[in-house]
Amino acid sequence: MERTRRLTLAYSSLFFLAFVLTVVMLATDRNLRTDFGTLSSGYYTHWYVVLFTAVADLVGALLLVVVGSRTTLKVGVVGAGLSALVFLGDVFTYSQVGFASASAFAQYLFGQTYYGGDVRYLYDALVTVYLAAFALGLLALRRIGPAASPEPGVPQPP
Repeated sequence: MERTRRLTLAYSSLFFLAFVLTVVMLATDRNLRTDFGTLSSGYYTHWYVVLFTAVADLVGALLLVVVGSRTTLKVGVVGAGLSALVFLGDVFTYSQVGFASASAFAQYLFGQTYYGGDVRYLYDALVTVYLAAFALGLLALRRIGPAASPEPGVPQPP
């Protein structure tokens, strides 16, 4: 049990880091704040998705600290994996933000081409944190092992 607690506390730091990176992105990136200058949707969809992930990261990190169980670790692994997929899959929303192709949007997101704004390398760092959280969470689950099984010789209810 103590090992699980230590691992979940350490694991929570990845979600706190993701939260901080996301807040910096929300606060500094002009393109994200204006939905890349478009007002067609009436709502800044990309900004709200990033905001949602920031809140989810903070809640997840706090749950890992407070509860610190194998179950919360599993939820963290699933959450990190889904977040990585969302942020990697975001390149396919290129037409919503005025890019001609997914590859052009990927170049913008992953810092290869500078289009203005301040997202350079924050997006890369955030995706890396989510992928690391997914991989390290899986490793932590292997280290912890299966959920505690009942002691031999102790009668269990049917």
